[in-house]
Amino acid sequence: MNTSYQMAARQSFQTSRMRIGQFTDSFPPIINGVSAFISEHHQQLLRQGCRAYIFTFGYNKYRAPGVVRSPGLPYGPSEFRTNLFLSPRATRLARGLDVFHVHEPFGIGGIALRIARQADRPVIFTNHTQHDVYIENFPKLIQPPLQGHMLRTMATFLRSSAISTTPSEFTARWMRHIAPEVGDRVQVVHNGIDLSKFDHAGMPFPREQLGISPSSTVFIYVGRLTPEKNLPVFAEAFLQAVQSGSDADWIVVGEGRLHTVLQEQLGAIASRVHFLGAMPRQQIPAYLALADVFATPSLSEVNPISVIEAMASGKPFIGLQAGWWSEFEGHERAGILTQHSTPALLDAISRLCRDRAHRLAMGIQARLVSQQFDIRSVTARWLELYSRVAATTSVHSAWNIRH
Repeated sequence: MNTSYQMAARQSFQTSRMRIGQFTDSFPPIINGVSAFISEHHQQLLRQGCRAYIFTFGYNKYRAPGVVRSPGLPYGPSEFRTNLFLSPRATRLARGLDVFHVHEPFGIGGIALRIARQADRPVIFTNHTQHDVYIENFPKLIQPPLQGHMLRTMATFLRSSAISTTPSEFTARWMRHIAPEVGDRVQVVHNGIDLSKFDHAGMPFPREQLGISPSSTVFIYVGRLTPEKNLPVFAEAFLQAVQSGSDADWIVVGEGRLHTVLQEQLGAIASRVHFLGAMPRQQIPAYLALADVFATPSLSEVNPISVIEAMASGKPFIGLQAGWWSEFEGHERAGILTQHSTPALLDAISRLCRDRAHRLAMGIQARLVSQQFDIRSVTARWLELYSRVAATTSVHSAWNIRH
């Protein structure tokens, strides 16, 4: 038998026997990009025969293979649940893991790190968020202590983890700055999705049910309606575009505290804006199929699942210039990024409404760009990292490096 084949077979066998635990506060019924990626990655691990688990809090009525839920209390007014400990059953399972994959530096992340240290197991930490940007949404008086707490917590995870990852080089540079002595452990691993759910996604949702004319250019946004998403900037440009004669509609999928603000801002063209609220992910492909352009003015993303899904659906994008776009290799021909101004966005919206042929050409490129985020390839990369870390590193040796 070929030696390389034997080695590959041995590695595959060893990987399938690994006990892998993902720890997250973001998991269905909570709907966001982090929960979407973790869920799809988990399903891929199970398909490949891994003993894979997701540890999270609350919502025991939502059961799925390998998902281990501990009791959790509401975290403020949000849908998130939290606790200071895992359940006894979850703790026993966690102590038997070979690799701890922690997706949160707060909440369940601290619990996972404590158990990993007790069991002397390696930790991989994935950071999905530019936390410094989110802190700017809090009152200025409490921003400094929040910033200090965030930086200390991030540094602890970076130093305690065998490998730290993030889906964006833009965010990786920020992480390396927080703990430069372990900056060489920070790697970029992109998010991924099951592209088949969005590529040629079947019948679009009927336009007439939303009161949208066949001639209208339909823009769509999918995500939270929160300040860091920068939606009022796009809303103002869209308002001016429609009032200037552009035949356009805007579908908004998601909920958040800016809902009322946006409704008031767009009241003069209310019939052209369709707030659909939050919805299960399986319904989103039909609305993406209906739309012509994906609108995403956010400056705070890392490697957003919503953009990957829109590209996989063959939709061009419109957005603002930001560092996170560099993760989408070839994006320059798949949409339009503008300067951070209403006139620039207004001009881009108007051009997209006028030029259907250009939209279609950019949509073809968008679908090509999405191929680099196939969940099968992403999970294969993760399995390599799990195998390497499980074979060589414990949480204590990670912490002791350079200390």
